[in-house]
Amino acid sequence: MPFVFSPYRNSGKLLLSVILGVGNLVHGQESKPTYPTHLPYSFSNLVWWSDADLRAELKKRVPGLGDEVATTAAAEGRIRNAITAMLREKGIVGEVQSIEPSPSALRPTPPELLANMAEEDGPPQGKPAIEFELFRTQVLIGKVSVEANDQTAQQVAEGEVKSSEGHLFNQGGQTFSKWTVERALKRQGFFGEQVFIRRMAPRKDGDRYLVDLQVIVDAGPLYHVASITADGGPLFAGNDLTRLLSVRAGDRAGPAPFGRIGPELRAYYEQNGFAAVQIKTNPVVDAEHATVSYALQVIPGPIFHLRTLTISKLNPQQETRVRELLGMKQGDVYRDRAITDLYHKISAEPLLNGYSFSFSPKRDINSESVDLSLSFFKNDDPGKVTVQ
Repeated sequence: MPFVFSPYRNSGKLLLSVILGVGNLVHGQESKPTYPTHLPYSFSNLVWWSDADLRAELKKRVPGLGDEVATTAAAEGRIRNAITAMLREKGIVGEVQSIEPSPSALRPTPPELLANMAEEDGPPQGKPAIEFELFRTQVLIGKVSVEANDQTAQQVAEGEVKSSEGHLFNQGGQTFSKWTVERALKRQGFFGEQVFIRRMAPRKDGDRYLVDLQVIVDAGPLYHVASITADGGPLFAGNDLTRLLSVRAGDRAGPAPFGRIGPELRAYYEQNGFAAVQIKTNPVVDAEHATVSYALQVIPGPIFHLRTLTISKLNPQQETRVRELLGMKQGDVYRDRAITDLYHKISAEPLLNGYSFSFSPKRDINSESVDLSLSFFKNDDPGKVTVQ
C-alpha cells in the first residue's frame, strides 16, 4: 500500500538537530487488515454478567461453541439470539449486534498521547475479535470512585477517570482507562503500582442503565532513577546523547525518560538505509531498592539498497527529470530523505508543475533491498501530496 506523504512546517528544532541537523519525515501507511475465518469473541456493554459467566452460559446455549466463532452471519446470529434471550429473561428488551472486528481491537492511540510518547509507552493493543454489544439501549458509566493508599496517587487516579462519568460503557474502554491510570502513576514515579477497576451491578435509570465503577489503587513505593545511558549507535559514535535528556540519576523515575529521542533515532537511521533498525529502551526495575535503570540501545541491522525504481503516469521527459531530482539510483543506499527532498524539488520544477505523487517502498529483508514505486498525478493544490 502506498504511503501518504503530508509535508508540514515545524517551528521548533528537531531533537537530533542539536547534534547533526537532522530532517524529519512523517508518513502514514494505509492498510486493510485481513482476518481468519474464525475469531475470538468479546463483549462490550453486557454488564449483567461477568465475562466468565457470560461465556459459560453461552456455551450451554449454543451447541459446539468454543472460544472462537466463525465469521459468518449464521454463527454470529446464534450468539446474538442467545444473548437476546438471556437479556429478556432479566426483563431487558434490546437488540444485540456483532461488530467484526471489535472497535477495541482497532482503537487508535489518541493524538494527544502520541505527541510525547516513547516507543515503549503505548497503550495496550487489543487483538481482533468479534464484539457483541447491546445497542438502542444505553449503558452508561455512573459514579466513579477512587480508593488509593497514597494521596498523590489518589489525585492522579481521580484526574484520569472522573471525567468518564456519564459516558457510554465499553469493556475495552475500561482496559484503556486502567492503562491511563497506570501510565499517569508511572509518570509520578510509582512503578510498583497495582490498579483494579471493579464494576458494580447495573441500575436502571429511566430508559437507560448506569454502571458505577470503583477504581482501587495500591501505589507502592516511589521509584527513582538508578542510572540512565543513551547509545546512539554507529551513526552517532562519540556523541553523548544523555546531554539531551532532562532526567538524571537520583531523579524521580518516569515511563518515558528518553522522550522523542528513540523515534527520532529510528527515523534518522531509516533515512540512511537502515530499514530494519531497532531501538531498545526497556527499563530494568529493582523492586527491592525501588529504582529503575534505563539504557537506550540502537541495533542498526543491515543497510538497505535501492533494487528497482518504478515511476508511473509521467511522460518520458518528466520521468527522466524525476530520476535526476530523486538523486537515488538503483544500487544506491536507500534513503527515505530522498523522497522528502523530491517533494520540495518538484514544486520548483516547471516540467512537474502541479504534480503530486504517492510512494510505495517494498522492503525485502532477505536481500536487504527496497523496490520503490512513485506514482504521479495532477493535484489542484500543489501544497499537498496525497494517495492516488
